[in-house]
Amino acid sequence: MNASPLTLSNAILPMLVLVALTIALPMLLVGPTLSQGRLALGMGATGLTVLAVGAGLMVWVYGQENGGVAAEVQGGLSRAGFFLGRSALMGLLWGPLLAVVWLIRAQGVERRRGLLMKGDT
Repeated sequence: MNASPLTLSNAILPMLVLVALTIALPMLLVGPTLSQGRLALGMGATGLTVLAVGAGLMVWVYGQENGGVAAEVQGGLSRAGFFLGRSALMGLLWGPLLAVVWLIRAQGVERRRGLLMKGDT
C-alpha cells in the first residue's frame, strides 16, 4: 500500500468543509434558543450531519485518488460502513471542535436565561 501525500484536494479542503459545517450548522439548526434540550438535539443533528458529509467526502477523495468511485461503492453496506469509519476518523478533528461549539452555545443559552430573569425582577 502506497500512501499518497496530503494535498489541498485530498485532505485540506475536506477538513475545512467539515470544520465549517461543525461551526455553522448549530447556528442554523438551533438559533438563539433558551432550551438546553433543543440545543442538545441540534448538536446531535450537527454531529450526524457532519459524519454523513464526511463519508460523502471520503467517497469523493477515494474516487479522486483511485481514478473513479465504482470500485469503492460496489459492495453496498460494507463499503458504506468503510466510508463512515473513515469519516469517524476525521472526527478526531471536528469532534473536539463540536464539543467546544456546544459549550459556547450552552453558555449563551444560560446567559440569555439569566438576562431574562434579571429583567423579570
